[in-house]
Amino acid sequence: MDATNEQQQGGAGWLKVAITCGVLPLLAGIVSLIAFLQSDPSSGEMQGWMELGVTILMVGLALFSVGLVTLGFYVLKAGRSGVPKRDLAQNAILTLILLMANFPAALACIWVAGDALNRVHISFVNESDVSVEELTISWPGGSQDIKELGPRGRAELSFYVGGEGEVSFSARQGDERCEGVLIGYVTPNRAGESLEVSFSGGCEFTAAER
Repeated sequence: MDATNEQQQGGAGWLKVAITCGVLPLLAGIVSLIAFLQSDPSSGEMQGWMELGVTILMVGLALFSVGLVTLGFYVLKAGRSGVPKRDLAQNAILTLILLMANFPAALACIWVAGDALNRVHISFVNESDVSVEELTISWPGGSQDIKELGPRGRAELSFYVGGEGEVSFSARQGDERCEGVLIGYVTPNRAGESLEVSFSGGCEFTAAER
């Protein structure tokens, strides 16, 4: 009886290792993605984020292999120790699903991160006491209207660039017509562009990278 209990405990130990191999890269990828999405895309840290992502992928592949091996040991030891076949099959299948779930999760994280990198993000701030009205932002491949940016108001805009060219705007502030260039040159491959545009009175504005 003692020998059987030891074998069962040994099998459970292998199962815990396999589960850990499935959970660790999954958590690391999700936490890293959340931190990346909250970071400033123009801070110059993109290379570091890319290296971290590659590291998590490589470590995840290694842990997947280790997980498969330890899951195999669990099946052998648990089968020899008399664990009910139903429990054995259930534990093995659920753990295998956990290990395999890392692949679609990794693809999803890569897609979300790539989507964020391929967008241009602009924040508009009206620092004056006069509303900015009929605000239209144009870029290669599209445009969008912001009907009104009230005094001390703020608006956010995010878009894909469909070609090469500039990002510009036109608007009206009080009795004056406003227009200007926000970004002189963009391309579809311009990654992580982030800008803050501040309007002051008399159609004056400043555009600064964030």
